[in-house]
Amino acid sequence: MSTDELPYMGDFDGKVRLTFVWETESHYEDEDEDEECDHEEEYIADTWQEACDEAADCYDWDDEDVINFEAKSDLIETSRDLTTISYYDPKKGEGEWVEVPIEVYEYFGNAEEKAMGIDD
Repeated sequence: MSTDELPYMGDFDGKVRLTFVWETESHYEDEDEDEECDHEEEYIADTWQEACDEAADCYDWDDEDVINFEAKSDLIETSRDLTTISYYDPKKGEGEWVEVPIEVYEYFGNAEEKAMGIDD
């Protein structure tokens, strides 16, 4: 499916609301001190591409939610993996979040690589 054939993802006001959910985690030398949680952010823009670009620009995320301030061992790394991107569809029932097509994930992945300076 081309991006021109994707469903309309706008709200009643014409804005696109995308929610990105990441599984985030920290890794310590002592694995018992590791933390994990889901991290969710919403981006509102005129198009889904603009919302993805804005989210991609935030690749240097605030990892405080997975920092274990009580840890005795050293932090090795924090990481996050994108689990879902959804858009708000006000036409479904009383409104619901719907997962975006794969093309949006692909666009976001490319936008994030570009924002990090690792695109071709």
